[in-house]
Amino acid sequence: MPGHVLVMGIPAHGHMRPVLAVVEELVRRGVRVSVLATAEFVAAVEGIGADAVVYQTQMADWLGAGRMGNADPDADSLAWSRVLFFIEASHLADKALEHFAADVPDLVLYDMSVAPAGRALGHLWGRPVVQSTPSFGSNARYSQVDVVLAAAGVGPGHPAGAELRKLASEFAERHRLPHSPESLVDWAADDAVVYVPKEFQVAADGFDDRTAFVGPCLGAGDLNGEWSPEDGRPLVVVSMGTTVNGGTAFFREVADAFAGEPWTVVMTLGASADDLGPLPPNVSAHAWIPQLAVLEHAAAFVTSGGLGSVTMALRQGVPMVVVPKIPECKVVARRVAALGLGTVVASAEATGPRLRTAVADLLADAATRERVAAMGERTREAGGARAAAALVESRLAVPAG
Repeated sequence: MPGHVLVMGIPAHGHMRPVLAVVEELVRRGVRVSVLATAEFVAAVEGIGADAVVYQTQMADWLGAGRMGNADPDADSLAWSRVLFFIEASHLADKALEHFAADVPDLVLYDMSVAPAGRALGHLWGRPVVQSTPSFGSNARYSQVDVVLAAAGVGPGHPAGAELRKLASEFAERHRLPHSPESLVDWAADDAVVYVPKEFQVAADGFDDRTAFVGPCLGAGDLNGEWSPEDGRPLVVVSMGTTVNGGTAFFREVADAFAGEPWTVVMTLGASADDLGPLPPNVSAHAWIPQLAVLEHAAAFVTSGGLGSVTMALRQGVPMVVVPKIPECKVVARRVAALGLGTVVASAEATGPRLRTAVADLLADAATRERVAAMGERTREAGGARAAAALVESRLAVPAG
C-alpha cells in the first residue's frame, strides 16, 4: 500500500523544511510523493526522490530572505497576510486540479497556511487529508492564528477579516464545497502533524490521537551535518533567522559586546559576513552553519524564536535567549519562558551588552539546564519525521469522511 501523496505549502523555509523531511521518509518507505514547489525548492524536492510540480507563487514579494526588511511587520501587514495566504491556496488548488486531473493522489498533505486548498481537494477528490503544522497546533480550545493576531494587536474588526471571509465564500461557492468560510481558513484540523513535542504545545490536553506531536522533522542534510568544536570553552550560537534578523549592525554590536568573554561565539547571518569587518578572536561569523550539528556542542543559543530553531535547540538540550521580532515568535517565546527553558529579551532591549548579560546568566543557571535536558528527552522521543510519516501512511488507508 505505498500510495501517492500530494504535498502543498508556501515557499518559506520554515514551512517547507519540516515537511520535506517527512517527504524524504515517505519516499524511503516506498510512497510516491508529488510536491507543488516553486523554482527555489525544486532541487531540494528532487534531491530526496519526490516529484516536483513547479508553480509560480503569488507571494514572491512578501516571503523570503530579506523581503520583509529588518523591521517588525506591523499589525496591518500581518492581518492582510492571511488574505495573501488564501490567494496562494486558491492558486494551488487550481494548479493541482489541472495537473492531477488524470492522476488523482491518494492523500493530500497540506500546510496550515494553505488549508483551503487542502480541504477543497480532499472534498473534490474524495481523498483523506493531513495538515502539516509548523506552528502550535490548533483545535476548538486553542487557536494559534487568533493568538498570533492578538499578539500583533489585530482586532476582530480589521477589514482584512471581511475580505478573507468574502474570498472564502466565493471559493466555496465556485468549488461547491460544504465548508463554511470560517472552517476553510481555520488552522484546526482533524488529522495533523505538529512539529513540536506535546509537552511544548499550548493547551495540549484538548487534542486526541489524530494529531501527532512529532517534534522537529529533520532530513538527512540536517542529521548528517558535521561541526568540530574549536576549543573547550562554552559555545554560544547566535542565529536570528533570515527574514527579520537585525542585519549587519545587530551582529556587529553582538560581536563587540561578546569580545573577550570566556566563550566561543558562532554567529550565522543568513547572508555574507563580509560587511562585518574584523571580528574578535573568540567570535566567528558565517552565512550558514549546520545548525543541528553546531547546537549539539552549544551551551547557549541566542535565537529569534522561530519554531524550527527552538525545537532544534530543545532536541539538543540547549537553553535559549529568545529575542522575538515577529508576532508568531513572540508566542513561541512566551512558551519558552512559561516552561523555564530560557530567557526572553524584548527586541527593543536586545543590545549587545544586554544579550551578553543574558547569556552569562543563562550559562550559570543549572535549573534551566535541567529543565531543558528533560524537554530534550521528550523532544527526541516524539519521533520526528518517522512518526509524521507513520501518521500519513495510516491515513492513506482511510477513505475521506
